[in-house]
Order: sequence, then C-alpha cells, then structure tokens
Amino acid sequence: MGWGLHIWGDVEHPTPWSSAKQPTGSGPEGPYWDVVLQTSAKHVGLLIHKGEEKAAGAEHVDPSKAGEVWLVQNEQHPFFEVPDMSHIPAGTLFKSYAHWVKASSLVWRVPVSEDGELSSPQRLFQLHFSRDSRMHVTGKGIEGADEVIPLRIAGLNIPADVMAKYPHLFGSTHLEIDPQNMHKVREYCKGQVALSVQSHTGRVLDCTGVQLAGMLDDLFATDEPLGDHIGRDTKSRAVSVWAPTAKKVELLHFWELRGGQPEVLPMACSERGVWSCARPAEWQNTAYKFRVTVFCPWTNQIETMEATDPYSRCTTANGERSMFVDMDSPQLMPPGWWEHPVPGLVHWTDVSVYELHIRDFSATDPTVPDHLRGKYRAFCRQHLYPQEPRRLSNGLAHLKGLQEAGMNHVHLLPTYDYGSVPERPEEQAHVMEDLSHHAPDSEYQQSVVMSVADRDGFNWGYDPVHYGVPEGSYSTAPDGPLRVLEFREMVQSLHSLGLRVVLDVVYNHTFASGPYSQNSVLDKIVPGYYHRRQEDGEMCHSTCCNNTASEHRMFERLMVEDLVHWARDYKVDGFRFDIMGHHFVGNMTAIRNAINGLTLERDGVDGRKMYIYGEAWDFGEVALNQRGRNASQHNLGGSRIGAFNDRMRDGAMGGSPYQSPDCQGFATGLAVDPNGAQHQGSAKEQLATLLHRTDWVRFALAGNLKDYEAQVADGRLVAGQHETYHGNQPLAYGCDPAENVVFNGCHDNETIFDQVMMKLGRHVDADGRARVCGLAHALLVLSQGVPFIHAGDDLLRSKSLDRDSYNSGDWFNRIDWTGQHNNFGIGLPPASKNQQAWEFKRPLLTAADRYRPSPAIIARQAAYFKALLRVRYSSPLFRMPTGEHIRQQLRFHNTGPQQVPGVIVMQLHSSWQPDHGSWDPQYKQALVVFNARPEPYEAEFPEGAEWYKLHPALAALQEDAMVQLCSADNEKRRLHVSPRMAAVFVQPRS
Repeated sequence: MGWGLHIWGDVEHPTPWSSAKQPTGSGPEGPYWDVVLQTSAKHVGLLIHKGEEKAAGAEHVDPSKAGEVWLVQNEQHPFFEVPDMSHIPAGTLFKSYAHWVKASSLVWRVPVSEDGELSSPQRLFQLHFSRDSRMHVTGKGIEGADEVIPLRIAGLNIPADVMAKYPHLFGSTHLEIDPQNMHKVREYCKGQVALSVQSHTGRVLDCTGVQLAGMLDDLFATDEPLGDHIGRDTKSRAVSVWAPTAKKVELLHFWELRGGQPEVLPMACSERGVWSCARPAEWQNTAYKFRVTVFCPWTNQIETMEATDPYSRCTTANGERSMFVDMDSPQLMPPGWWEHPVPGLVHWTDVSVYELHIRDFSATDPTVPDHLRGKYRAFCRQHLYPQEPRRLSNGLAHLKGLQEAGMNHVHLLPTYDYGSVPERPEEQAHVMEDLSHHAPDSEYQQSVVMSVADRDGFNWGYDPVHYGVPEGSYSTAPDGPLRVLEFREMVQSLHSLGLRVVLDVVYNHTFASGPYSQNSVLDKIVPGYYHRRQEDGEMCHSTCCNNTASEHRMFERLMVEDLVHWARDYKVDGFRFDIMGHHFVGNMTAIRNAINGLTLERDGVDGRKMYIYGEAWDFGEVALNQRGRNASQHNLGGSRIGAFNDRMRDGAMGGSPYQSPDCQGFATGLAVDPNGAQHQGSAKEQLATLLHRTDWVRFALAGNLKDYEAQVADGRLVAGQHETYHGNQPLAYGCDPAENVVFNGCHDNETIFDQVMMKLGRHVDADGRARVCGLAHALLVLSQGVPFIHAGDDLLRSKSLDRDSYNSGDWFNRIDWTGQHNNFGIGLPPASKNQQAWEFKRPLLTAADRYRPSPAIIARQAAYFKALLRVRYSSPLFRMPTGEHIRQQLRFHNTGPQQVPGVIVMQLHSSWQPDHGSWDPQYKQALVVFNARPEPYEAEFPEGAEWYKLHPALAALQEDAMVQLCSADNEKRRLHVSPRMAAVFVQPRS
C-alpha cells in the first residue's frame, strides 16, 4: 500500500488507521483526495501516512475557511492556497518545541551557535506575541506579531528545579527574559506566543510555538477555592474556575436542566487567574456552564468554547451541564448517613479485595427488579424489596457469604462520570434477541452484541469526563442530583453488609480533549495545560488517549481535592489508581498525606484506614524516570502504597499478557503436566523455566520484599531484589507487605477460568480445570500482602475467552451468582479484540460441553474459596503487617535444584510471645503446601514440626473428597496433598 489519507472529525466517511483512504487522483502538485463533509462541518482532521510512517497532516482544519486544503511534507498545518515551495516557512507554529518552564525562563533544544559552542558567534532568540492569534510563518520568519522581545542565552545549564520537574528537557538551550520585560509576561500568557531563532547574520533558522505549563505553575498556581463554594464572607456562595490564559470567561446559568436559554453573567479574574462570580442561593439544583475565550494551541486560534466545571459535583445527563448542588443537604443523604458505622480495619494487610463492575453486579440477576438492574440501588435492600427489608438478591447474598468468610473490600470499577455510555435509558440500544440457542463457537453472538456496543448501557468506564461526579447511567434519574443520594445509599448498604468500598480512579487520561468535543472539559478551560505533551507539543497518548500531566501543580491539586471529596462526602474506604505509573511519587505522597489528614471528628472518616493501590506499570513517556520519579514498581518501595504484582500472575499462570495464551506457569502445569505447545521448549527447558517461575511465586507469597532471602532454583540464597523477572527487572521491589497486591486475574485480560482453559492440555477434564482455578485462588488468598479477586472468579466465571471485555456488553460479562452456569461457550468473543486468536480459541469453545463446569463443581469450588478466606482470617500469620515479621517467621521448604517440581511448601511460625512479631494465640505454626502436580504429593514433615492437622476450615468441607484426602500422618510424620490443590496444616498450641 502507498500513501493514504487518515480522516476524522465532521466527515461522512472517517477512516480507521489501518484502512487509509487511497488518492482520488493525481495533479501537478501530487496526489489529491476528495473528502465528503457532514452538513455544517466545523472540524476535520487529516494525516497522510503509510503504516506508521507519517508524511504530512493537519489535526484541526476549519472547512469554513476554504473548500480546498494543501498539505506539505513534514509540515503539520494546512495551507488554504497553493503553497509556494520556494518559500516554505522555516519552522511551524503548529508545533511547540519551546517550553516556558518558569516565569523568566524558557528552554528550546536548538544549538546556541552553529557548532553549539558558547564561544562561537551566537544566534539570536526572540519571543513573539500576538493578542489575537494573528501570527504566521513565512520564509522571512514570524509575521503578524504585536510585540517581539529578545531573549538572553543563559547557557546549557538548566536550573536544578527545572531539571527536577522536566528531566526530559536535559541538553536544551536555556533562555531568559530580561527583567525589564517581565511585566509583560502575564499579558503574553493570554495570547499566542512563539519563539524564533536567527543566525548571527540575521537569517531565520527556525521558529516554534511555546508550551506554557511551567510558567503557569510558577505565576498562577493557587489554592483559591474552585467550583461551587462558600464565599469569603462564609455566608454567600460563589462559583470559580482557574483559567489564567483566558481572555474572557462568562457564566452561563440555566434554570432548566435541558433546553432553555442561559442568562449570561460576567466573571472577574483574580491575580492568580481565578475567574469568579456570585452564586445566589436560589440557583440550588439548577445548571451552569462556562463560556471561555482563550488561545488554543491545537488550532492556533482564539477559540470561544462552552465547558462544564472541572470541579463539578453533579451534572445533568451525559455531562451536558454542571449543576449547583449542596453536598450537605439532608435531601441528598440516606437516613443515618453521617452516623452509620463503617466496617473496621486494623492493618492494611488485613485487606482483601473483590473487584466488581456495578452493571455486572445486577444486570442479569433475575432477583433484581428490572428498573434497578445495573443501578446503584441494586445494592440497596430498602429499594430492592421495600416490604421485605431483610431479603437479599442473589448478588447481595453472594457478597454477604464472601464477607462472612472474611472478604472485606469491594472494589468498584469506574463510578465517576464517564463518556462512553448514553446515560438516559431511552438513548440506549439493546440486544433484542435470545442468543442462547446459537453454537458455543459461533461468530453470531458477538456480531449482534457489537452492533449495539457503542450505544448500549455497558462499558467499563475508563473514559473520565467529570472526576468528581457519580456516573449517571447507574442512576435511576440521570438528570438531577438523585445520583448523589443513590451513590451514598450504595456505599451505606455495602457498609451494612460488612464490606468496605474502594473506588477505581482514572486520573492518568481524559476521554476527550481539544475545543470541539462535548466531553472535553479541562482542555477547553486551559488548553494545553492539563495534558502531558511531547517535546514537540503534541499530546501524549501512551495510556490510550489524552494523557494528563500530574506533574503540573493544578492537576495535582485537582486529583488531591477530588479524592478528598470522594473520601469525605461519600465515605469510601480506598482508591485503586488506573495506570498509576503515569503519575509521580510526589503526587501519590501528596494524596496519601491529604487522605491521612481526614479524621472522624472533623470529617466523619478516618483517612489513615483508607487503602491506596494501583497499576504501577512503567511504560510510555514516563518510563525509567524520564519525566521524574514516577509511581512505578521500582520507585514505590517504602511508600506503603500498594502495587499490582505481575510476578505472581506470570509465575503462577504462565507467560504474560503479551505472550502466547497457552504459555504455562506453576499453577497451570508447566513441565509437570505439559500441554504440548512446542514454543515452550523441550522437557528440560520447561523444567528449568518452571523452577525459575516457581521462585517468582515464592517471593510473591512472601510479600514481594526486596530484602527477603530464599534459596532459588540454582541453589543460591538470594534477596528478592537480586533475582530477575523476565530477564531484566528485579523480581521483588517492595519494602512492606501492604505494598504487595497479588492477583492472577482482573477485569483486564481473561478471567482465571479462561486462562486455565487456554493453558491446560486438552486431556484435562472439567474437574481438573476447576481444581487448577482453586489452586490459583489459594496462591492469592494465602499470600503475605493484599489478595485481589475479580468478581465471579470464585464461581469459575468465564467471558467465553474474551481477553478485553470493556465493551462486550452484558452477554459476555454476565455473572450467574447462583452458580448454575459460568458463561463459558456462549460464542466466539468479540472480533475487535480477539479475532487474531479465534482459530486458537474456537476448538476450546466447540468442546464447551466437555469443559464447562457443572453446577456441582462450581458450588464445590466456591466453597473451597470461602474456606481459603476463613483460613486467611483465622490467623495473623497469613496477614503479617511488616517485612520484619515475614523475614523472621516465614520460610520455604522444597527449594533449590533438588526440589520436587510443581510443589511449594511454605512454613509460618508464630512469634514466641505477643508483641515480639506476629503472634497467633491459637496456632504455633502453619504449613501450606501448594501442589500443582496432577498426582498427589507426599513428603516428610519439615524440620521443627511437632504434629499437624488439616486446618478446620478445610476439614469442614466434608463433601469435597479431594480435600478430605489431604492429611497429616503424625505417627509416620508424613503429609499427603491431593493433586492440583493447596492444603493448610496447623499445629495448635493445645
């Protein structure tokens, strides 16, 4: 394929990246394309490319300016008349390579002289300013500026505080504004600014736009109140927005939630760029927006845009307008809200997490009334069955059963206002036919589901629009403040079940940006500030889309205040950070400190008990500390902030999300029950891999402590930080077990059952596969740290092998809380994320009747999972609060080169007396045997053991014959553990 045109925006036929539009024809200037516009088109994006090779483009074309547009190679802006190729501009204002890093300092990666030496004739650098965005570039340089001031070359040594904030700019030329021109800076930030460089002879060499974030932080960052707030006199109210680059901001007040004409009120700007106006009390529960006139770096124009409030606490449906609401109003609180008890927590290592999507919880639960399915109130007994307040739905009964066994936290997937679902039910599309009669390996089900996927009521919701507002699609009334009350009712109901509540927060990106999308909020108010940009000014998209810039002070402030709002106003008990590694250790420390500052006496919540954890992956533009010390695994040790431990997942389940799905690991039979996949190597190679991966699992079981020592596969006694993971990373990276969030499955990638389906050999039957799932659960529940379970995994939940069900509708995401069906074999998973693997997955689905677990097997494994929870919470030995306790009281047997492959033996000793470690008043010690082999494991008691018995929680599983076969023969001093099973033996004190 040759060069093609990628087209998006207000066009009749936008193109996917993989299918660029081929040229319509060719003329004297080169190929040309005809693009059909929508009626009243305002914005078109164009990019000529060949695969990943890009030639020319223009992201923001206004079709009203001309009917023809010319694109020039290596230029990123449109020409509206045939360009004179002999006078192509030097540089472009559609890129922003220059950075205004402090009030008086700019940097630009351009040499100070021809040879880069300060001793050579130096170039002339100038700062250009236009109030009305009239600057453009010609062969003569920048024209149309209102003012031009020279910049002083300060050398190559960028100030230390600037380098700490912007280490990726190392090596740039440091430029300074003359003190006599500093009074102009505040005006310059409200218009278009650019830099140019000339040779010492006066020839224009280059020019570029300027990124302003550092200067804005230096001059305008503030703690003035924002959003709808109490006025300075403590009696009146005001509304404020931080918009230091805006030329004008107006408040649009609507008496109606939909329709109607606004009254327009002027807003006044403070020294720090905060625009405010009074808010009368009678505006309560009415709507508003801001109208902002501001320079936009994406279009290089002064734009006038309507935007909602970044500090919104409620919006109308679909986030169309912000609302004035009083979070302290009794009308928005359920009875007993302030005084209702929150389940207690002693140590963060007492936390266990059940990850749940609000819609999944009830969308297909037949015991929930239709109008409450997929809603906040599906968690609330008083709304489910008003006449039977003690009755529980199937879902609530399941949660209650888990809580009684020890589970104590429910992690809710995104609950803030997100943009990927129509909030009004009448705007949603639905699958209207019964799909259950089609073949288990059919393509039909996914085709029907995906035909409405972008218009139905399902999405994971990792598409934030308003961070501080509950999502409206989960409310029974998305227009109006009822969503606030219903969210609180949900939290209170979960608390009444004994469950604490964790919110999934996504501050690393926004759903939209730029001047055109309704879902763009931050970027309409201070364009280019709230989002992280590449060195050339383009937005970073490594998270998926529209990366945010938490290194900027006012975005960090937004994060901190938003989290305090959720903690205090909604009484939630913890936060899970999506792609946390794209934030910085400084951000997370500020957040932890702010949350710790919440007290029962002043705020009604104890922030010190709120657990914080997240995805500490290290990738993209922030990887390896390129933008500062980011909140990645290797930087978080000692922070007591939890990080998902992929070492456990990859060691136990096999491979990684980026490797073949049939890669085996410790739990899934690598070497001891091979599946025949040739890419795994010879039997000898598989055994070597297994022993190494088993070490990964051991260190995860021991809390992922960098200084914990154990004997590894080659016989060395080594600390976790000195063993390797995937060849080039330290295996263990934590300093405290609370930092170790262990998981084998989560909403991302396949469920544990589906992973097991793909990794085990075809010879393993449904019973054996279920046992492997139980072993994978045991590795989590019996780890030191925080076990993390995806909802339904305990019921052998399947998504029919869907590796990414974020938009796969209720059909692929459904949960049967009664355990009658685990959802395996309901059709090939959606093509958009799975088609490349269809031919691998199809035979497994074809054989669904053979591999699908029966209700009896599901019930048995659910009981085993609850028994594991009871084991964990029966003894503090499974929840040691410090690394010191683990180093002193946990050891492994069956290690080194002579070990029996596929078996981990972990011994936990109680301290010799209280206050000298983790003291168990009931048991002297516990011994855990994880047997991943397809046959029983027998071994002698470890050294120091007196006598053992099977833990009472497991012994109580009388109907599980394989559990009952696990035994300790105290006369012969031998242990017997059934195949594919974890058994716990204890030595009572009496």
